[in-house]
Amino acid sequence: MTTQPRLRRLEEAPELFLDSYVADSDSAVFLSLWGRDTAIHELMAKLTLSIGEGGLDSLTLMGERQVRLHLNRDRLGKRTTRTYRQTRFGSLLNLWLFDQRCQEPDRANRQCYAIFNERDSQQDKSAMLWARLRDLAAYPLLDHWRPTIAQLLLEHEAIRLLDQTSERLSGVWIDLSLPSVQEAIGQRIHSGELAIQ
Repeated sequence: MTTQPRLRRLEEAPELFLDSYVADSDSAVFLSLWGRDTAIHELMAKLTLSIGEGGLDSLTLMGERQVRLHLNRDRLGKRTTRTYRQTRFGSLLNLWLFDQRCQEPDRANRQCYAIFNERDSQQDKSAMLWARLRDLAAYPLLDHWRPTIAQLLLEHEAIRLLDQTSERLSGVWIDLSLPSVQEAIGQRIHSGELAIQ
């Protein structure tokens, strides 16, 4: 039996409800919001206005414990879908606000987020994470290196679990820009510890 997600209101947009989120400390990484068409579009407009004109650069999640999440507006991606066209309350939309590094890694800085759905038993987190690592690494990574590389990255704190998540989601921050990481991978390749075959 699955439990329904607990909906939370936003102080800045009380007509909207949040059903899941992931944050890195006090920075929003992914937010899933529900509301009527007009409320969703009002929030999206506030996210484009300058702060002096009434724009928003953070959202406060209401509940037993208030959580204030800052939004990096320069990296903010938005996706909407009209899920329920006719309800008792009108047409409902689902809005996703997310750091664009969730969708497209920052290859120049070798950084990205990986978000996982904890309720999807078919999701292979290990394979997804390895695909992100291969995409970001300065060196080509061979599949049989996976255990060694994963251990090395954990030791250098190049992979870090995100600290604030709802019960349905989890997330990881990947940062391969650290010079110590590149150097450690290079040394293991040159020493033969990471062999081609």
